[in-house]
Amino acid sequence: MSRLIVALSLGLALLVGAVAAPAWAAPKKDLARSITDGIICPCSCGEILTGCTCETAKAMRGYVDAQVKGGKTRDQIEASLVSQYGEVILGAPKAQGFNLLVWVAPVVATVAGLLIASLMLLRWRRRNVAAGPGGGFATDGPGGDFRTGGSGPADGPRGSYGADPDAHGASLRARAEDELRRLQE
Repeated sequence: MSRLIVALSLGLALLVGAVAAPAWAAPKKDLARSITDGIICPCSCGEILTGCTCETAKAMRGYVDAQVKGGKTRDQIEASLVSQYGEVILGAPKAQGFNLLVWVAPVVATVAGLLIASLMLLRWRRRNVAAGPGGGFATDGPGGDFRTGGSGPADGPRGSYGADPDAHGASLRARAEDELRRLQE
């Protein structure tokens, strides 16, 4: 169980590192570009402002450049754009209030899924180890029930078709024909 906890901790650390790495590597020289990389163009194309070629995007990039040259901070520029166009232009919602759920839910769901999968695998492994060699899926031949390790309910307690597969096939055919007759009536 301790190996599982170590493996899950390592996996979570790698996940957080992979998500946070682009933020650490962001260049601080070009503030205007980093701001426009996080804004969605309001022209309904769905592209980020940096990649959009419409006139609205050009005007907004010019506005951001002018604001950066004027000494405004990232938060001030984004706040003015949000007040003008609404929060839908933000590429990623601010991590506050209800929007925090967007940031937390995927991580929680991933960790919960990993825990559930790990617990299920441990449970299956314990069940197979307790069943002994063969994994606990022994049957009495054709028609056997793999869930109980014995035969199916129609075969009786030990399975009457274990030695004669042709008899089992004939029985199944007769049963299918009987059910078809009932359906046609």
